[in-house]
Amino acid sequence: MPSLLDRISRLWPREGALSTSSGQRAALGVVTALLASVPLVFVRQSVITALADIVLVSMLVLVGGLYLHRNEQGVWGRFRDIAILAALVLGVVYGTWLSALILPGVPPYVLPIPLAPILATLLLNPRVGILVAVVGVGVGILFGVLDGAHVVGSLLAGAAGVTAMGVISERSRLISAGGLIVTVTGASALGATLIESGTLQQAIVAGGLGLVGGALTVILMLGMLPVFEHVFGVTTDVRLLELANPGQPLLKRLMMEAPGTYSHSVMTGNLAETAAQQIGANALLTRVGAYYHDVGKILRPGFFVENQAGMANPHDNTSPSLSALIITAHVREGVELAEEYRLPQEVVEIVRQHHGTSMVMYFYNKAAAAGGPVFEADFRYSGERPRSREAALVMLADSCEAAVRATSKPTPPRIEEVVRKVVAQKLADHQLDLSNLTLAEIEAVTVVYTRLLASVYHPRVEYPEVISGRDKNAGQRNEPSRS
Repeated sequence: MPSLLDRISRLWPREGALSTSSGQRAALGVVTALLASVPLVFVRQSVITALADIVLVSMLVLVGGLYLHRNEQGVWGRFRDIAILAALVLGVVYGTWLSALILPGVPPYVLPIPLAPILATLLLNPRVGILVAVVGVGVGILFGVLDGAHVVGSLLAGAAGVTAMGVISERSRLISAGGLIVTVTGASALGATLIESGTLQQAIVAGGLGLVGGALTVILMLGMLPVFEHVFGVTTDVRLLELANPGQPLLKRLMMEAPGTYSHSVMTGNLAETAAQQIGANALLTRVGAYYHDVGKILRPGFFVENQAGMANPHDNTSPSLSALIITAHVREGVELAEEYRLPQEVVEIVRQHHGTSMVMYFYNKAAAAGGPVFEADFRYSGERPRSREAALVMLADSCEAAVRATSKPTPPRIEEVVRKVVAQKLADHQLDLSNLTLAEIEAVTVVYTRLLASVYHPRVEYPEVISGRDKNAGQRNEPSRS
């Protein structure tokens, strides 16, 4: 599902200076500087101070761009991210201007000061969040909203928001992060006001207003984040946490209509997430992508062995080529379902890429054993090879879990042998060429998958039959032990 920014970008010139990425960034920088200067020009009473404001804002935009170019290549290289940053900066400028215009003299801590840094952290990264916090404080000084110790208090509130929202891997972190923002904002207001006024009564009032401002910040963040996600097509950790909830409609369908596949997907998610943590990939995205990677099996669950549960295998009555066609179709159908349920593009790409262009070896070998011409292309998936480390981790976890589950009498050495064989086959088939995984990372992933799978699919002690003479000892349940 294309974002609103994608639709707007189609109207952008296809030729000329503005068609290049550098031209687009330069144009966006100029527009941002001009729009940010407008409110400052209105509040100044002399032309000289207005021109000085324009120069300061232009320098601010220029220095910010240089910082991104030198230190944040990931953000600088994506026009979408630059557009998000421009929108946040303009939001800070116009929000501060309107608050100074409509509510003159209102204590600054009632305002949602950490809002823009928090949004920048969730949408981009914490380092950009700190940059936005500094810009916000600078804008507050230019408009006369902040001065003295309140500057330090506002920086503390912004830094607390960035720190709290830097890593959101569990829903409980959202609650604790919100609590930290409210607490630090209130404490900063109390401390700064005590330094400026020297009276405890005013400081207590300011602290209470800071608590209100912190709570308002959290509420606005929760309301505005989905808007930014929709407009700019960004997948935040908050959105991923929502998708990981088993109550999500598509996951619930998978659980009810293909329970064996659901169990396999959860196990695949545990494997892939642990491996992602080991190599520094996006663990939350990897886990969510693994949960949804096989949703295409919902349409024909009985054709996949994990859902047959002792029932007759329909592939026994179909030709190998038709069976391969049914099996490989679950990727395309999974992508269609993922788009129908409006899953983020990053998750859709994992669904599309989790088998790459690999072969359905079982039915290929079955067709070859039957004699006659066999075309390899008829037994390959028509998807795309993994283009991210997260998609590659899901591919390997999916294949390794299925292979080990199908192994009779698995022992730790046997499990390691199976995992290494699967990984070697993917490497030899060039399925990981575009994933940016290094050989060292692949080895680390192999060790993780071997350890986790060995802890699950280990030989189990066979329970003995009921001992003879049990009836003779009945009624002794409540007697004390003789030992």
